[in-house]
Amino acid sequence: MPRSSKTSRTPAGDGADHDLSALSLGEQAYVAVKRLILSHELRPGEYINVAQLCERLGLGRSPVHLATHRLAREGLVEILPRKGMLVKAETLDGFLELIAARQLVEPFLTGLAVDNMRPEIVDQLQALVAMGWERYRQKDHAGGMEIDRRFHHLLYETAGNRTLAEFAALLLDRSMLLWFRPKVDAAERANVAELEDLLACIVRGDREAAVRTMEAHVGSIRRKYLG
Repeated sequence: MPRSSKTSRTPAGDGADHDLSALSLGEQAYVAVKRLILSHELRPGEYINVAQLCERLGLGRSPVHLATHRLAREGLVEILPRKGMLVKAETLDGFLELIAARQLVEPFLTGLAVDNMRPEIVDQLQALVAMGWERYRQKDHAGGMEIDRRFHHLLYETAGNRTLAEFAALLLDRSMLLWFRPKVDAAERANVAELEDLLACIVRGDREAAVRTMEAHVGSIRRKYLG
């Protein structure tokens, strides 16, 4: 895969990776609440109402209300009439289903991404891996989670199938809650090392190896966090 001579851009991702001020109020609320959930500032089993979220985020009721219902459709929260919002806690069976679904969808998207790969996307993936190692050295767990998320989102976007990309993103965000469970095997390889292996396959243009490596990467989640 030829390297681009252009300066690397900031790696792309979804709305959570952009300046919130550039987004609509509804999107700002959605991104902000989702970030609170994925960073565990709002923890599984925690109740919070719209008024509390409005005060916390400095946003009005309408965009926050829309955001909570959007997150409910994604399975991250449950709306309780007249009580507010409950941050959902996944069960063991739920996590196993998420991983199984990801192992079906993400290798397929990875193959498409290799087919559609461009030098500037390789630059962005390489920048993400470099940042991932920096977060790893700093023992920045939440930062490492965000790097993983952005790496996966960039592959989804590159695949060029919007429907599957949106489905994969939903599965990814729900399974991100696993990052806050203690590891079953502390000796497991660093997550960023697995991303680096995947990137090496992509750079070689080895579609088959990239698909296998993504399948193994998603499967490693089960060993790391579920045993």
